[in-house]
Amino acid sequence: MRSILLIIAIALSYALLRGWPDNWHPILRVCLAVSALVVAFGIWGRTDKSSAPEARPARSPRWLDYLTVGIAVLLVESFFLIFLSTAPSVGENLADSFDEALHPESYTAAVEAPENQPTGGPGKGDDLTTGGNWLFPGLGNRPLNKSANLRPSNRPEVYLFPKTKKDARQLLASQRFLRMFTLATYENGEWAPDSIIPVTRRAQGDSIIFLAPPPSPVTYEVSHQASISGQTLAVTLPDIASIRVPALRETAPDTFRLPPISEGQTTYRYQVTSVLRTLDEIPAPASPGASPSPDYLALPDDPLLRAKIETLAESFGPPTLTALINLRKTLNATCQYSLKVDMPDEADPLDSFLFETNIGYCTHFASATVMLARALGYPARMAYGWSGGRYFAGPNLFVFRAREAHAWAEIYLRNYGWVIFETTPVDRTEGTATIADADEPPPLPNYSDNDEEDSATPLTPLLKTATWIAAGSLLALILALLIRRPADAPGDHSPATSILPDPPNYLAAFRRACKAHGLPMPPGRTLRAHLEGISDPSFTGDLLAYHYSVQYGNSPREKSREKRLLSQIRHWEKQAPPPV
Repeated sequence: MRSILLIIAIALSYALLRGWPDNWHPILRVCLAVSALVVAFGIWGRTDKSSAPEARPARSPRWLDYLTVGIAVLLVESFFLIFLSTAPSVGENLADSFDEALHPESYTAAVEAPENQPTGGPGKGDDLTTGGNWLFPGLGNRPLNKSANLRPSNRPEVYLFPKTKKDARQLLASQRFLRMFTLATYENGEWAPDSIIPVTRRAQGDSIIFLAPPPSPVTYEVSHQASISGQTLAVTLPDIASIRVPALRETAPDTFRLPPISEGQTTYRYQVTSVLRTLDEIPAPASPGASPSPDYLALPDDPLLRAKIETLAESFGPPTLTALINLRKTLNATCQYSLKVDMPDEADPLDSFLFETNIGYCTHFASATVMLARALGYPARMAYGWSGGRYFAGPNLFVFRAREAHAWAEIYLRNYGWVIFETTPVDRTEGTATIADADEPPPLPNYSDNDEEDSATPLTPLLKTATWIAAGSLLALILALLIRRPADAPGDHSPATSILPDPPNYLAAFRRACKAHGLPMPPGRTLRAHLEGISDPSFTGDLLAYHYSVQYGNSPREKSREKRLLSQIRHWEKQAPPPV
């Protein structure tokens, strides 16, 4: 029964430390987990009460003793909280480093960044100053990974502030995709942007206008860090109507480079108006539009792969909304989402994902969608950014973290232009929209124009609280140990024998009787040795046999027998001559 209780306590403690219930404060969950384990181990370690006498302290504990023990326990729990606040991230980094050393082939970088530019997000090497620009491959290509074991970071990267509560409701009612850049051509397992002559767009008044004022726009502000490379891309919801910046440099279709940030600043913040629109909001028939570029209809050069893609696309039917829905259903039914992929080195990653392994993450789903849509006759391209976000109602804020970095397909429809076509499974581990609890503190960005990371992690309040408690407990413990203890009463300091258990009643009575007869029993002398010099009492044989059987032979004590011996000893004591 005690073992079952211990198992239940361990399971409960594990659940508490893992964050259940999620609306409880972390400090409360940790303290309850520790308390449950202490009580469970205390009960589990108990043994049946022995019949042997127990040792007792030399003196009774005082209030200062209890206070010292209580402060010591509080100090231990505080250090335990500090350990929980700091050890997980350190342990995870050590585990990742150890695993990477053992299996280097499984750690293909998630992003091929330009030289001297750090990478971050789902891949290795997060950098706090890139502000999401680890996604951007610069002028080079972005490979479709064949082998990877991604571990997404939880670091906040993009902050979106709806202008009004109405804008927030529109965003909450829709799928949220923050786009940073687009790619168009696929060759040798890599995506590349569509080649255009860069164009600089300048503000008319205080904003750059892209579309006439739409009927139901959403207005918001975006904030993110500037890239240390000096080339930071604008991050917006697709279908921009206007953006409040002095100028933008369009380096590829719908890929806009922000002007250099002011000296001494590290954070961009700008207002955008967009139109929210995805394929799910488009009525039938959703016909293909005229392609803005031949690249958006190009299929892989490999004739065998191209033939397989065209054959699969034919099974979806003619190019209508129904065919696109069939495309999505087929991918979701036949392909599995996973951040860990392992494809043959010699295989094309798109071919392997669609027709061999059927395992991949968002870039694989989006790449397959683009090619199958093109085979149906729809111009299509890749888009990269973030999706989902976590909404904090108090500050009216959406936070997009590195783990929500995402890739999706966009198709070009008649009368609508580029429309998001999402086919990655909705139960994926990243990019799922969430709403924060009312008491959850938002990781607000820092606008003090310094380079320090401003967003506090969820464990920061726990670490601060535990540190203060530990400091106070340590000081109180030192004071408790230094306080002058009250002087011991006379007689408190007794020989070592005083801390031993009291002798049985019959043995104590026998010693008093011996002293009354002028035959005191010295300390340390055994009963057998003392009885060798005493022959008068008739009960000595029974006393010796009973005492040794109980004290050394583990025989149970017999109250009736001890009562009889006590009576005989006291009777002998009364026979002692009076003292002279």
